[in-house]
Amino acid sequence: MAEKKDRDLSVSRGEAVGVVAAQSIGEPGTQMVLRSFHSAGISSMITTTGLPRVIEIVDARKRPKFPMMEVRLEKNVSKNYDRVKDIWKKIEEIKVSGVMDRFEENLKSGVLLIFLNKEKMERYEIAARTVAARLSKMEGVSVDQDGDTLKIKVKEKEIRSVRTKFVKIMGHTIGGVPGIMKVVAQQDDEGTFFLTTSGSNIEGVLQIEGVDKDNVYSNDIFEVMRVYGIEAARNLIASELMKTIKEESITVGFRHLGLVADAMTHTGAIKSVGRHGIAGEKESVFARAAYEETVKHFTNASVFGEVDRLKGVAENILIGKQIGVGTGRVRLAIKKEELKKIRKRD
Repeated sequence: MAEKKDRDLSVSRGEAVGVVAAQSIGEPGTQMVLRSFHSAGISSMITTTGLPRVIEIVDARKRPKFPMMEVRLEKNVSKNYDRVKDIWKKIEEIKVSGVMDRFEENLKSGVLLIFLNKEKMERYEIAARTVAARLSKMEGVSVDQDGDTLKIKVKEKEIRSVRTKFVKIMGHTIGGVPGIMKVVAQQDDEGTFFLTTSGSNIEGVLQIEGVDKDNVYSNDIFEVMRVYGIEAARNLIASELMKTIKEESITVGFRHLGLVADAMTHTGAIKSVGRHGIAGEKESVFARAAYEETVKHFTNASVFGEVDRLKGVAENILIGKQIGVGTGRVRLAIKKEELKKIRKRD
């Protein structure tokens, strides 16, 4: 059975794998739910699904619309909820705006009064003096603390600059991992806790004690490439495409999606499938012109004297020439003696 399975997955020389992959993904892709631009997950975690997520991946967007992570914990921690909660608090980003009741601002004098909320600070286990200490490290800012009230003076003179500084102060991170807006603890069938985050920051999460360094998942392809390398990014592209398509109850062979991921990453960088990536960088002038911006490509080819060797699929289809894949790779020859016999029979 194993041998038969291997034969079924083999690829014959000259097989049109690109065309087969395009058909295998494109045809069922037309059935994907167009109205599902995003869906609400567990505890209000928002994720992009369906066709918008597929487009987001193949367009190689620098940042997903809804970045998220799944963080697994070390075995000695993962079944102890209290310890899980401690790690949760260390990961979730705390901003000044998240621990205050209200604020008063005087743009003319450059003074901002922040009234901290005791309950919110207790929840995050953070003290008023800690908030003051973190803010005092900001450039051009002086902080005075009076109980749960912070008086912040900025050195800016212009009113617009003062207002901008005030906004930065209230959005300043005073705890947790930057970029992780929300954390939710979940439990699998085995009773093991893990964390799902809204926002992604792999490097920051890996520094938290208790996190399983070998089991952190992010849907941000470019961040995965920066931290783990291009091979990990390739695997993420393929697996995210597979997961997104499966959620729509559509079946596509993984090897077709793997081929797309390989094409996007084989140069060592992530490239989109469209005109700014793979399609726009093809060696053939006709292949580039057949996709988009036809006049631009023909004009540039004329100016720079480009030569098209007609070795690919798209350019041969464009001019009506037989393509060099599948049966197009076969060249038949016949012996003269055999040809004479055939003619005699006719």
